[in-house]
Amino acid sequence: MKVYDISLTLRQRMPVYPGERTPLLEPTSTIERGDLYNVSRLSISTHTGTHVDAPLHFLPGGTPVDQLPVDVLVGPALVVEMPVEQEIIAADLEAAAIPAGTERLLLKTRNSRLLDDDDFRPDFVYLTLDAARWLVERGVRLLAIDYLSVEQMDAQPNVVHQTLLQAGVVIVEGADLRQVAAGPYLLACLPLKIEGADGSPVRAVLVEM
Repeated sequence: MKVYDISLTLRQRMPVYPGERTPLLEPTSTIERGDLYNVSRLSISTHTGTHVDAPLHFLPGGTPVDQLPVDVLVGPALVVEMPVEQEIIAADLEAAAIPAGTERLLLKTRNSRLLDDDDFRPDFVYLTLDAARWLVERGVRLLAIDYLSVEQMDAQPNVVHQTLLQAGVVIVEGADLRQVAAGPYLLACLPLKIEGADGSPVRAVLVEM
């Protein structure tokens, strides 16, 4: 059994969406200082690194991360390579011959190369509205992409996020698919169970089936 860790390492120098702060890990007690144990305080955005967007992220009164259905976050998944330059449209998804009944879909794009940069890159591949509607119509329940947003930067009014989240599609952003080939896997993608949160970092893995 081969397991792929598709989670980005949380570190102080890493790409974050503009306006967000990088993670900060501060020791509050250390053995080196004479304390009995090491303990640290972690300050982090709920949308840092590999993370889940809960409906509450864009929908007033939407479902928070602690109430997401666990059966969506664990189960058979399909990694599909999308050889597009800038945007993924419905026709691209149609051409990918995604099998009917696919519930968890991970899109591997040229974004994976951007993950090597410490700074945010605004030229990432994103989904268009018609692509989001295509996914909803075909019953996809979880969508992951290999950069920090599924939607074009500064898009208003965030219609791709809203279309997916209103339909109950769980969005996973920042999936590290650099070492993963296209094909079927078992996905486990579990956020922290933070009451009332709009999202959470995840530790996500793919298991070869």
